[in-house]
This record gives sequence, structure tokens and C-alpha cells, in this order.
Amino acid sequence: MKKLHIILACLILFISVSASAQFRKPLNGGRSNGQIKDAKVNIGLVGGGNFTTWFHFNSAESADWYLANYTPLPCFGYFGGLAFEYMLSPTMSIGFNAVYTQHNVKLHYVNDHFPNGYQQWVQRYYYLNANYQSVEAYVPFTFYLTTASKNIKPYFYVAPRVKYILNGKMTFNTVKLDANNDTISNVTTAAFMNDSTYRKLNVGATVGVGTQVRFNTSNYYFLVKFDLSANMNALQTFSKYDLENEFNHLRYGGSAQASVTFMVPIKKRLMGACMKWGEYD
Repeated sequence: MKKLHIILACLILFISVSASAQFRKPLNGGRSNGQIKDAKVNIGLVGGGNFTTWFHFNSAESADWYLANYTPLPCFGYFGGLAFEYMLSPTMSIGFNAVYTQHNVKLHYVNDHFPNGYQQWVQRYYYLNANYQSVEAYVPFTFYLTTASKNIKPYFYVAPRVKYILNGKMTFNTVKLDANNDTISNVTTAAFMNDSTYRKLNVGATVGVGTQVRFNTSNYYFLVKFDLSANMNALQTFSKYDLENEFNHLRYGGSAQASVTFMVPIKKRLMGACMKWGEYD
């Protein structure tokens, strides 16, 4: 974890130096006669908030069990990291984002069991809480829409995504109502996310929409993006069994997130025999 923080600090310092060069006073002391052109490469920082949940596609232990009242509860996290973009054309780009993410998950659902009709029934109330951290990388393919204003561009994007769980913990509280024996039981189970039952490496996809705003200053500019996106894992959350060793509890993780990205263009200016990065005509 310490090495990860050092690497992130170095990359943020590199972006800060690039941004400083971007906004320096031109060498000729004034505005160039050339027209400002869009850069091919943009780098910057991305961050925001997320809402993570696990979707149940099947929770039946047998043919007599029925899933009911599956409710994701409001529980928000955050993320932040680095963003890179390469413009393939004025309306299309490919990028690479790497972020550190805090996930918080809360779920409540009920399993009803009617083995011999309604004369004998069992209900299980499940309350799941999970808090974990991950590093995630995704490659957005972004498509910009043409508008009357050059400074405002709506866009949408799709991206393959890879997530690796660093650490975390989850608790599973089960309340069982058994009409057969007139009993009520309450059991709490806890496990760390690095246990063998939990899948640490997962893959998935992201889709999102947003708006890019360009801010012009003198003969330089910078970009700010605002977007909303949805992420879905392709592999189920648990490697094989869940906390109660029930194979049929299949959960697939997904999240919605709102993000803000600040980016500076990286261009070069050729002035005589001297070439400098971060400035341009």
C-alpha cells in the first residue's frame, strides 16, 4: 500500500509540473500569431463518488426457497486517480484511467421456505454489510458529439474494466424464523475480503455519458469533464461459496458513479531549434 501511495504521488507531481508548463507565459512575451489547436494527448486527475451493490440472480437453496424483498440500501463510497486520453480524431479518443476506490455495500433480503405448503415455513432475514478497497483500471473509448459551441462537448463512452480487491471486511447477519419449531435464531458471520471464498480479481465493463467543458486562458486551455457511469462485473462476487457455504447465492457486483475529471493538454512548440513540452502556439 505504501508503494502505491508513492507511485500515485509521483504521477500527481508529474501532472502538476505539466500543468505549470501549460500555463506559463509564452516565450515571445505575448500571444502567438498561430491559432490554438487541440492537443492529441491530455492528462489529469479524476475523482468522485459511487454507489456499489451486489445483484442476486439466484438465491434459492432448493426448489422450495424463494427470494423476496431484495433491497440495496443507500451506502456511498468514493474514488480518485489518474486519467490519460489520446485523441484519435476530433470526435473520438481512447484513454486509460487508474483509480483507488472505497466501496461500501448494504443489502437486505428475505428467503422464504415452504417445504410442505404454508403449514410449515421458514423465513431467513439477511443483512449484509461490506466495506472494501480496490484498485481499478479501465480503458474508455469516448465519442464526442458535435455542437455549436467548441467549448462544450457532450460525449458517451464504453470501457473494459479490471478490479483488484486490496482489503476489506463484510458481515452477514441472519435472522431465522422457524414456524416448525417456533424458534428464532440470530447469527452474525464476519470475513475478510482476502479470504479464499471471495474473488479478488474481477473484470467487467463501464458505460457512461457526460459533458466536457473547455476553459480558455490567454493562448492556453484546460478541460473539465462531468459524467455519470454504470459499472458491472462479468464474474460473480464470490469464488464459489458465500459466507454460509451456500453455492446458489450468486452475486454480481455493480456500481453507479459520478465523476469530475480535470485534464491539461500536452503539446510541443517548435521555436527555432528549441522544442519545449507543455507550451504551444
